[in-house]
Amino acid sequence: MKKYDVIIIGAGNGGLAAAATCAKAGLSTLLLERHNIPGGSASSFVRGRFEFEPSLHELASIGSPEEVGSIEEMFCRMGAEVDWCKHDSTFRLVVPAKEGDKDAFLNENGVMVTVDARMPVGFQPFARKLDELVPGSYDSCMAAFDLSTRMFKAFECLDDPTKLPGSLKDVPDIMRMVTHTVKEGLDALGMPKKAQDIFNTYWCYMGSPASKFDFLYYMCVLHSYVKSGTGIPRLRSHEMSLSIDKVIRDNGGDIWYNSEVTKVIMENGKPAGVVINGEKEVYGKYFICNSSPNAVWNDLFDKKDIPEKQLKMLNARKIACSLTTVYLGMNKTKEELGIKDYSIFIAPDSDSDKQYEAAQNFFSGFCIINCLNEIIPDCTPEGTSQLFLTTMTFGDVMKDIKPQDYKKFKTKVAKDMIETCEKTLNISITPYIEEIEIALPPTFARYLNTPWGTPYGYMLEKWDSMIPRTVQYMQDQPFSNFFFCGASQERGDGYGCAYYTGEKAGGIVVKKIKEGK
Repeated sequence: MKKYDVIIIGAGNGGLAAAATCAKAGLSTLLLERHNIPGGSASSFVRGRFEFEPSLHELASIGSPEEVGSIEEMFCRMGAEVDWCKHDSTFRLVVPAKEGDKDAFLNENGVMVTVDARMPVGFQPFARKLDELVPGSYDSCMAAFDLSTRMFKAFECLDDPTKLPGSLKDVPDIMRMVTHTVKEGLDALGMPKKAQDIFNTYWCYMGSPASKFDFLYYMCVLHSYVKSGTGIPRLRSHEMSLSIDKVIRDNGGDIWYNSEVTKVIMENGKPAGVVINGEKEVYGKYFICNSSPNAVWNDLFDKKDIPEKQLKMLNARKIACSLTTVYLGMNKTKEELGIKDYSIFIAPDSDSDKQYEAAQNFFSGFCIINCLNEIIPDCTPEGTSQLFLTTMTFGDVMKDIKPQDYKKFKTKVAKDMIETCEKTLNISITPYIEEIEIALPPTFARYLNTPWGTPYGYMLEKWDSMIPRTVQYMQDQPFSNFFFCGASQERGDGYGCAYYTGEKAGGIVVKKIKEGK
C-alpha cells in the first residue's frame, strides 16, 4: 500500500495552500475533502440566473501594478493563476442618529446620521478624510500608519526567530505594540474617540473589538486594506480554489473529493494514517489538518490519544463570531437601486465595543451590505445586480430556536436586515428581489463543521493573539508530525490568513522531510 509523504485533511483555503506547497516541492501529497468541490468558504453557488460569492467580502494585499501584494506573490509562488478585479476604496461607515443626538446631520441619502464616513485608499488620503470628519486626527492617523509601515519589517521575521532579534533593532516599537490593545495604542497616539471609531471599522473582520484586539495586528490588517486597495477574483473565490487544485494535480498531487476523514489511525503515540468514509485506510508520514480543532478532537481521535495541552487550549479559548448572510439577486441595477459603494458598514453605534456587546444577541442592527457589481459590473445579467448582507453574532444564539420555528425565524432575520439597509440608506430593496438565499449559523455549521458555524476559529484576544500564537506555533501543535492550518491558527479568519497558514505548515513538512526527519 502506498504511503504518502503528507496527507492534508480538508481542502479549504489553508489545506489547498498546504497541498500545493508540498506537491510543488516534490512530496507525494494527498488532499482529502468531504465535499465534492474544493475551497470550503471559497466557492460559489447559483440561484436562478445569479452566481453568488458565499463569503469573500474583499481580499487585501493584492497590491498594485507598481507593487505586488503579499497575496498575489503567494499565488505566484504556487503557480496559481487568478484574474483579479481590483478596487480602489476601503469602506463606508454609516451610523444612524438616535433621538436626541446632538451631533446628528442629514447625509447625502437624506437620512439623519451621526457618522457617514466614505474612506479612500492611501495612507495620506485616508488620514486627510479622517481629519475632515474629525478635525485634529490627521497627525495621530499618520503616526499609526508610520508604525504599521515600520512594523512590517519585523512582522516578516516573526516565523524565523533567528532574524527577529536583528529586526527589533530597526523597529523597537514592536515590543511596545505587542502588549497593548487597539484602544490603548490609539489613545497613546492621541487619536480622538470619534476618529478611533471610524478607524476601527474593520474590527469585525477579525472578530475582536478595540478593547480586546492587539494594536499590532489591527494595524497590520488596516495597513493591508488602505495601502493599495483590495481585490476579488473575476469568477468569484471559486476561481482561486480551482486554480490551486490545478497546481496540486499538475505537480503530481492526489486530490480525493467526497472523502471524509472519519478517524485518525495512531501508531507509537502519533498519527500514522486516516480512515476515509469509515472504510478505507490510507497511511502517511506527516499530516496537515485544515479542520476545526473542536471537530478534530471530538470526531477523529480516541479520548486517550488527545494531548492534555490541546484540551486545555480548547477550554481556554473562546469560539469566535458566527455569521448570518442574506444573498439577494436583484432585478434592478445598482444605479437604479441607489447603491454607490461596494462595502457599506451600518452600525447602531460607532464604538466597536458596543457593537460587540450588542452582537451577543441575534440581530442588533449591525449589518454589512456589499454589492459585487461595484467591482465586477458584469457579474450579473444585464439590468440586474446582486447584494449580500452580513451580520455577526457571538455564542450559541440559536439554542432557543425550535426546529419547527427555524424557517419563520430566519425569514424574520432576513426581513429585519433588509429593512435596516433600506431605512439607513433610504433605498428600496424588497420590491426588486428576484432570488433570495438565507444562511444562518446552522447553515455554516453544516458546511464548515465548526462550533456554531464560525468561520473565524477562536477569538483573537490580547493574551491569545497573533504574536503569542506565532511564537508558540510549533509548541502548540499536537504531535511532531501533525500540524493545523486555517482560521484556528495564529492569524485568525480571512482568506489570506488561511493561505498563509497552509503555506507555512506545508513549508515545515517539506523542510522536515528534506532533512530526513
